[in-house]
Amino acid sequence: MFKKLSNKIKVLVLSILLLIISTTIIVISGKTYNIKFDNIDNSYKVDNLIIETTDDQQVIKLTDKNLQNGILSLRIEAIKTGKTYLTVKNENETFYNIVPIYVHKLGIITIDSYFGNCNCSICIPISIIIILSYILFLMIKTYKNNMKRTIYQYKNIAFLGIIIFLIFVLVNQIFTLFNYEGLIHTIKATIESTYNFSTTILPIAFITFILVSISNIVLIKKEGFGIPNILGILLNIGFLIMTFIPLILNNILQSATWIDVHNEQGIALYIQEFINLSIYAIISYIECILLSTIILQIKASRQTPCLNKDFILILGCMVKKDGTLTNLLKGRVDKAIEFRNLQKEKTGKDLIFIPSGGQGPDEVISEAQAMKNYLLEKGIKEKNILIEDKSTNTFENIKFSYNIIKKKKKNANIALSTTNYHIFRAGIIATKQHIPIECVGAKTKTYFWINAFIREFIATIYSEKKNHILIVILIIIIALITTIIFYLSNII
Repeated sequence: MFKKLSNKIKVLVLSILLLIISTTIIVISGKTYNIKFDNIDNSYKVDNLIIETTDDQQVIKLTDKNLQNGILSLRIEAIKTGKTYLTVKNENETFYNIVPIYVHKLGIITIDSYFGNCNCSICIPISIIIILSYILFLMIKTYKNNMKRTIYQYKNIAFLGIIIFLIFVLVNQIFTLFNYEGLIHTIKATIESTYNFSTTILPIAFITFILVSISNIVLIKKEGFGIPNILGILLNIGFLIMTFIPLILNNILQSATWIDVHNEQGIALYIQEFINLSIYAIISYIECILLSTIILQIKASRQTPCLNKDFILILGCMVKKDGTLTNLLKGRVDKAIEFRNLQKEKTGKDLIFIPSGGQGPDEVISEAQAMKNYLLEKGIKEKNILIEDKSTNTFENIKFSYNIIKKKKKNANIALSTTNYHIFRAGIIATKQHIPIECVGAKTKTYFWINAFIREFIATIYSEKKNHILIVILIIIIALITTIIFYLSNII
């Protein structure tokens, strides 16, 4: 029965079940609490310590006290709803300690804050770890199933990005078990994981910024200045600005006289907290998507198609003014020839080349014709070349070429040759048209590849912009709810 439910319902059911179990345990055991004070002078006697509360209505009562090996243990029991402060001191007041204590309507005692630690409250982070582990398991399972079908899906980027982030959050949550201090502590640990993630990545991002900037400068020198040629620099500047905004904001507000961020019950401190949480969470999300994109791009570029292909489609790009191929386009055609030679050597099976690309306004011949001329020069027989010369973009390249293939052979095995940085997006475009292909990638110069990859990353983000916007909105809502919980915890 449970197996037939969708993953979202499974997570919801598990969350509700764990919530019920945790709440039941806390309600049953939460009416008492053992408070411990460390590093007590062994010369003190427990009966000489003054233990009292600040209220006159007796919200709690002391039921047991014990002092051994420098550790004072106090067992308290809830009497009625309210708030008090438990003070512990010696007669000379050379030792003094005070603890805020809250008693909730269900008789649950929390210390330090309204949502602070209570008896058996450690079941909360344990429940969170169980839920996160189960979500991680489902994500990995779904990701593997999707990858078996095809690597060329945008949702593979999302799944892998979430997997990377969940692992990071899960590790942080496990460490909180060793120093658990209540619900607020758990929430902070979760939020801090986004901060830790972004700051951990920061040195890598800074090194990447330098390398990408150098490659962009070389690209500008080789091919001229233009917005497409500085995308890497612009993206890295955006990352660095977002990363340092919370630090700059903190320095400004800490020294400002027009607003007070030092008052824990003031609204200004929590506005700052909300901004910090939102920015770091969004940065972490984008970094995870970037990391997963890099991983899948590299994985896609290293894949070798099965040696059973009937056709190989070559994606075109601009040709030179004399109608010959640019180095970029020549690399794509050479890669297609290399694959055909490997397949023929290993299996004896030949294939048909389909160079694809129309004629631009500043091109003397179509890209397809230019590639055909080059193939003929390389000894490919004309009967093994079918040109597609009407397309104007990658979507049309694949669509129009597939129409030609269908007329020649149904259920044909198809390979696609393009430049390595373009493989993943080209594969996705084919998948969206339900066209089964496997890709081979031609290498290109490093300075060009880095910036081209950034361009492809921006293209993948833009193509799924609605989903990304929804996730960013969700992040902001979660940050707002978290900030409200922090605020209520300190003022109640």
